[in-house]
Amino acid sequence: MRAQGAAFAFEGAPTRETSRSFLEQAFRTRASTANNLIVTVPAPVAPPDALLRAFPQEASILWDPPQSDACSGLGVAKTLAPNAPAIGDFFDATDHVANASSPLPRVFGGSSFAQGAAREMPWESFGDGFLLLPTWTYHVGERAWLSLAVCESEGATVEQVLDVFDTIWNSLERPIGVIPSPISVRRIDEADHQTWSRQVDDIRRKIQDGVVEKVVAARHCVVELETGAGSLDVLKRLEERFPGCTRFALWRGDAAFLGATPELLISRRGPSVLSEALAGSTAHGDAARMMASSKEREEHQLVVQAILKALDPFCDSVRSAPEPSVRELPNLLHMQTPIEGHLREPTHILALVQALHPTPAVGGVPTDEAIQWIVEHEALARGWYSAPVGWTDAAGDGEFVVALRSGLLRDGKAWVYAGAGIMADSDPDAEYAETELKMQALLGALHGDGR
Repeated sequence: MRAQGAAFAFEGAPTRETSRSFLEQAFRTRASTANNLIVTVPAPVAPPDALLRAFPQEASILWDPPQSDACSGLGVAKTLAPNAPAIGDFFDATDHVANASSPLPRVFGGSSFAQGAAREMPWESFGDGFLLLPTWTYHVGERAWLSLAVCESEGATVEQVLDVFDTIWNSLERPIGVIPSPISVRRIDEADHQTWSRQVDDIRRKIQDGVVEKVVAARHCVVELETGAGSLDVLKRLEERFPGCTRFALWRGDAAFLGATPELLISRRGPSVLSEALAGSTAHGDAARMMASSKEREEHQLVVQAILKALDPFCDSVRSAPEPSVRELPNLLHMQTPIEGHLREPTHILALVQALHPTPAVGGVPTDEAIQWIVEHEALARGWYSAPVGWTDAAGDGEFVVALRSGLLRDGKAWVYAGAGIMADSDPDAEYAETELKMQALLGALHGDGR
């Protein structure tokens, strides 16, 4: 990335006049060069949703983790293949005009759970994978930054750009924080209990025959939404209900894939990488039974071992916590083991994602046999459910989560997914109840009434 910011300096609190003037100057300069341009200016600190409220029909991404900076995006300046060379080539050919302290530009996206899993209704607009650069990106932590990306032969005039800038700035200065009113939803389609039980029994037979050790089976339900129920309202409810989870959303055409996931797949900051095993679930009040359960312990250890094995070729040191702990969420409990490593040499975050996905927490063991069962037996392709979703920047740093507690909103309906790890001694009724608990994370946000 060609950085061009040495001549520009911002001091003190951001002002509309200073940021607007900087943006205008950079945009006019770009008009004479026709290069790809990303210009970043200081902005008011506000919730990341405030950008999206400015132009809700143009929403493209939301990334809101509990312990690091959040981002939101409007429009799409560029869509890229989800591989490191494509991302590197794009950033190498792009001018970044900004203050030296501003963050590097990011691209956001992910991939489907498996090849071909998002090529049919309702997932066809998502496909196998992409990373996108929003036209406008709002990056907020202790400070806030607003970026404009202009690529190729886009024809917006400077006056149009500045009009949009003014509307965005107004929204950031006066964010709307009201929780939307409850809406009514009606389940119209879901896998029945008997079908689920047959699938669990089939997996257990394959385990007994030595074909697999574990398969994560998923089911879905479809709900009909009240007219006017919007993705931004659902995301606001998720923020209130799950403040310790990563809220995410990707919009493609008339579809929005969104959720609030508790599970980190991989984070890279320079040579430091973080991951976690999150496998084993139970209701509140049942932590002691979960931690003492041989089934839950074995299932969890399979995930720990798989992550350590996947990261080992890239790291000169990688280790997990000696014992799992209990991760408490508003609707259920998980068994969790943090994992950290130090890269042997610079490795792009996308290479780490490819090595890790799917972990046994969402696929199974062995991976290929488990994925084969999933593709052949689940009634509706998973699309991007339980797949990697996140961001990367020009340095190859980034963060990807496992897209759990999630669903797709489209055409007045929501497709809501949940899964459970099936082991040799799994009980179909207990696993069904677990998936129902997990579905309530998003279903409750759709209702908006605490259910």
